[in-house]
Amino acid sequence: MNAIKMNAIKLPLIILLTLVCLSCNSQDKETYWKLEDIYRADKKPFIGLTALSMQEILDYNFHFMKRNDSLNFELPEKFQLDINQFKSLRQLNITAKDYYEMYGYEFSGDRFVIKFKDNATMSDSKNTVIEFKRITKDEFMNSVEEAIVGKKKRLESINSLKNELEKQPKIALNSVNKLPLKSQSILTDKGGEIFLKIPNEIELKESGDIKNETFGQIKIGTLKDNSKIYDVEHKEDDYGLKQLTIWVSTDTSSFNMDEYISENPNIHVFRKDKNSIVGYDIDYDFENERAEIHSFFCLKYYKVGDSHVFIYSDVYRSQMKNFPNLEEMNKILNFNYSISENIAIKGN
Repeated sequence: MNAIKMNAIKLPLIILLTLVCLSCNSQDKETYWKLEDIYRADKKPFIGLTALSMQEILDYNFHFMKRNDSLNFELPEKFQLDINQFKSLRQLNITAKDYYEMYGYEFSGDRFVIKFKDNATMSDSKNTVIEFKRITKDEFMNSVEEAIVGKKKRLESINSLKNELEKQPKIALNSVNKLPLKSQSILTDKGGEIFLKIPNEIELKESGDIKNETFGQIKIGTLKDNSKIYDVEHKEDDYGLKQLTIWVSTDTSSFNMDEYISENPNIHVFRKDKNSIVGYDIDYDFENERAEIHSFFCLKYYKVGDSHVFIYSDVYRSQMKNFPNLEEMNKILNFNYSISENIAIKGN
């Protein structure tokens, strides 16, 4: 009789312990996810620069492991995100994308979607979806390992090209002539005035185009806080997006040219002066599996009171009519560099 009572007591305890264990296993279950696609909610295609921006997000190749409310990312770098605190795409370290307004996310079966409004486009089609696909642990581990090996291979190719450029430079800088100068002032977003000396042959005009650029921790853009952008207009020459631009920010972050160079492995410096650099931006061509020169650039920096002034141009190979065209790239780079070297802060 006592044995029957003991068994009657043990049975509910066993059932309870089993339920607790199942609950714990359910809570601790890990699932694995990889970035699958990005598209407009209305299925309309991306156009122009928007298509390039969306491809940049795909190129991040996000991979994460989900455990309870924690998303543990392995790619493009290691970081952790609490899903309950997920409010902005900036938390995914998508730099310079403050104009992407996240409005929701959802796990549904083997799909995880993040929804955001693309305020950088002039199109009526703005609502955008980033879609992740659930995969197995083995698929996840293999995919991450493949990405790490690929990254190492790309870095080796980039460093090899840098060594070649040291021996055989593609940039041909002309000596800079002093140009007749005039005084002009520009405004910061806070209404502060910055006084410049600029060549007589140019005018500075606040940009009406949608532009965005990042210098270290400082993000400057048409739709960003703390920002003003000025186009350099020349009486005779107009190189469009390749032409020199002045970027002004009142961001409280600091900027250091040496740190900027060291933190950008794709940059290779051709010439460095006290507050300016000229060099190459190197990219990796996935189709041909090799590093290549993406652009020639020149950058000059001033700190004026609480403001940052970046005088910058980026001459992209893909914008050349006869791509690739080093002669044309050098022509535009020298034009921009000459103008840049003749721009100074009044009083400096």
